[in-house]
Amino acid sequence: MKNRSHYSLTKTFGVAALLVSTGFYFSCSKSSTSANTGPQLPANAIRSTTISGGNIKGTMLTDSTYIINGDVTILKGDTLTVQPGATIKVTGDYAFYVNGIVQSLGTQAKPITFTTSKTAQPGQWGGFQADSCQGFTAYWTKFLWAGGPDASGGTRQTIGISVPVPVDIEDCWFVGGQDNSIGIYSTATVKILRNSFYGNGTTDGDCIDFHSGVTGVVAYNVLWGSAGSAIKVYTDKAIQNPQTNVEVYNNTCVDNGFRRGATEPGRGVLVDAFSQARVYNNLLANNYYSLDITTTADAADTKYNNNYFFVTVDSIRQFMYPSADVGVKQSGDIIDQTNTGANNPKFVGYGSQPDSSARIIPANYDFHLQSGSPALGKGYTGSITGLPSWAPAPSGDMGAYVSDTSGGKGNRHASGY
Repeated sequence: MKNRSHYSLTKTFGVAALLVSTGFYFSCSKSSTSANTGPQLPANAIRSTTISGGNIKGTMLTDSTYIINGDVTILKGDTLTVQPGATIKVTGDYAFYVNGIVQSLGTQAKPITFTTSKTAQPGQWGGFQADSCQGFTAYWTKFLWAGGPDASGGTRQTIGISVPVPVDIEDCWFVGGQDNSIGIYSTATVKILRNSFYGNGTTDGDCIDFHSGVTGVVAYNVLWGSAGSAIKVYTDKAIQNPQTNVEVYNNTCVDNGFRRGATEPGRGVLVDAFSQARVYNNLLANNYYSLDITTTADAADTKYNNNYFFVTVDSIRQFMYPSADVGVKQSGDIIDQTNTGANNPKFVGYGSQPDSSARIIPANYDFHLQSGSPALGKGYTGSITGLPSWAPAPSGDMGAYVSDTSGGKGNRHASGY
């Protein structure tokens, strides 16, 4: 697997240096169509709806559509804010290079969309290369078809961060990316809550990939069909500190880990390489490996229980807890390691087995739970060591879609995107 810690940093600084040397600081090309949301606009409103590239800051306006025709950079000290209902269409393999702050502030009624202007298929634009950003916030935002190749031809993460900053990503969608959806390689503090991930990664790429001392919470996410792992918790192969240390609970992980193949299978949840986690109430259905706590993980400080396991393929039943590693069945787990197909969670809509080639989630897939699902009422609701006061509590149900959605619990998305 490639080391992504600095793979976009050189290009980021290169773009910024070129813009400074040419005296080109802000490149929103004039357009006959201007964004307008009423008589009173913010002073820093981005009124031109066609942006040709270069440095950008200010506010993209409610319900406006912006066309991006080149790489754009948010400089250190600058902020790009996106208001509810905005749509940003990228016309080619261009990226947002973030050295400052991004705030994508969609709402349930008016999500924000970052997408391609071309055919809706994986890898059409470059995503957010935010290795050196000062902060990243996204609420109710759709990140569609990102991860197009960098200058060397390698795929890019949809959001990549390598600095110790606050990262808050809630109620968003990640669809058809070509590499990691969210890759964080630093001592960042994260809130990754109630998001949906569909069909990300080619032959590599995880939905959520943490390295090098990340702390925070991953909860109530739905993660389907990634090339690699749905949730990867990893410190470093050789360096034990700073230690990655996160809370992972009430996620629904389905059909992950097959495109990377048997030499490096993906997991529903992976705790590896000197990291620790608390892993509770996750619904793990037909992942290549389900829950893997490896021999190099900080197993003494990793706690896990009340996870739900379901497989319909004989060959992956043995990997619900991989026998070569240290994770073992816990008292509150719902798991049958003998009978393939046991413990059907009764999703509202699902096929019979994973399709490793699928990048587009089938229209009939819906991971809400039917009434009478055996995952209902079986969740762990006790205290979780290290859970921040701002975090939603674990649910009495298992998985991301739960009966009680008070206090920030439960994924809010309908099926699909």
